[in-house]
Amino acid sequence: SKGSPGGDGKVALGLSGFSDLLSDHMESKYYPRGHTIYKQGAKGDAIYFINSGTVEVSTKDGFRTKLSQGDLFGEGALLDPNGRRSASITCLTPVHAIRIGRDYFEKYVRSNDELNLRLRERDRFRKRDRAKTILRQQKNMRAFDISEGGVLFEHGDEGDALYIVEEGKLDLKSKGGETVLSIGASDICGLHALLMDKPRNTTAVCASEKCILQEMPASEFFKLYNSSDSIGKSLREVAARRDFLKAIVTLTGKTFKDSHLREAFDAVDLDQSGAINLSELKELLNVLDPTLSDKVVQNVMEAMDINSSGTVTWEEFHHIFNQGDS
Repeated sequence: SKGSPGGDGKVALGLSGFSDLLSDHMESKYYPRGHTIYKQGAKGDAIYFINSGTVEVSTKDGFRTKLSQGDLFGEGALLDPNGRRSASITCLTPVHAIRIGRDYFEKYVRSNDELNLRLRERDRFRKRDRAKTILRQQKNMRAFDISEGGVLFEHGDEGDALYIVEEGKLDLKSKGGETVLSIGASDICGLHALLMDKPRNTTAVCASEKCILQEMPASEFFKLYNSSDSIGKSLREVAARRDFLKAIVTLTGKTFKDSHLREAFDAVDLDQSGAINLSELKELLNVLDPTLSDKVVQNVMEAMDINSSGTVTWEEFHHIFNQGDS
């Protein structure tokens, strides 16, 4: 929901962010309607900005969306170590695009830490959003609604289903009663208990006049989760970031707001080095659940560590939790 921290807000970025490259390293490309610019699985060698026209982004697992003037695509393969395209791009109209090759892109991004961070988080956001969209497309879910103040599940309940919000808003509350996160229409909740095979670690309360929900049984969820490495990784990242957030609210006893970001970061950065290391992260997560394994702690670190440095810097922390949607 708008204004809620959690790191799934759209990362705004356009051609102006690459203005230094305009003179020599950008190539105009014109593609006819129906042309496939690249296919999923191909080796990526460029990033593209759409100057005019519309393209469809599609994946083999059924995800589809459209991009148009002002949007960019193709950055994921240039940031991913395996360098492979995660989707196919097809022109729905004639398209004029600006192409920047890998060599110039990598040189430019290496020299601009802020842009590097924004691009990497944008790529992660797209993949998380893609996984959520595919979940919403599944059939045979049970629809139901609850009224304002109604409880979907309570802290300590068994986790036997995933929930998708069709309409309304859910507040996820810590054991102490603080609102950790607000979940709006099209978002999901209940991931932690399913992925960790543990009881619910928040209470979910309807915070709007009515909440309309879809219930996906655990068995159906895991069929989809296990069908795609990309979907599995993105959903683990959603759960891990939310657990980080839950742990901070539990530690500080305060609802997580933008005005508390620095205070929250400093509460975890025990040695005040400007970066949260693995041992500090483990100490934080122990507040939420002292039985979490080292592997789980490492998973949370990877979910938060956008630039793969092995720590979570203040810049990364601020970027994740200052974006808007969860």
